[in-house]
Amino acid sequence: ELTGVVAEQVSEDMALIARGEELDLPWRRLRVLIDYELLEIVAPALLGGSLRGSRTSLGWSEKGAQFMCG
Repeated sequence: ELTGVVAEQVSEDMALIARGEELDLPWRRLRVLIDYELLEIVAPALLGGSLRGSRTSLGWSEKGAQFMCG
């Protein structure tokens, strides 16, 4: 179970993902979110506008949403 400093860092990282700012997230911290099954990897995500094309995207899993809302 996530507690203390680790839980705080996970909350901050999950908020980054919710804002679409996951590109700045270091792999070692991203791996923690994946290991705890808090994320889903969605590929491809189709984008429009200046970001036209497709790329891999991250989203909260059901467990991740429960962690953030609980």
